Amino acid sequence: MEIKVRNVCPVAVSKLDSLAKEKGLSRQAFLKEQLETLSIIEEVEKREQAIDDLYDRTIETMEKCSDAMTNIDRTFHKLTGEDEE
Repeated sequence: MEIKVRNVCPVAVSKLDSLAKEKGLSRQAFLKEQLETLSIIEEVEKREQAIDDLYDRTIETMEKCSDAMTNIDRTFHKLTGEDEE
């Protein structure tokens, strides 16, 4: 599919050309890449947030498991009359 953009500021075009050149791309290839990235950025950010949330919940669960294991260990030692090390 083709997209045309008219009346772009010459300074902006020059900057785009410089950015494209830095990446070793033509202006067209650079703009295509940027537009495709722009079209999915919101979804990527949502997925990143979901991963961060999952990470936080996993850490909380691991801390709860660790506390529970410590309590079980203490109870075991009390019941068996062994000294905790």
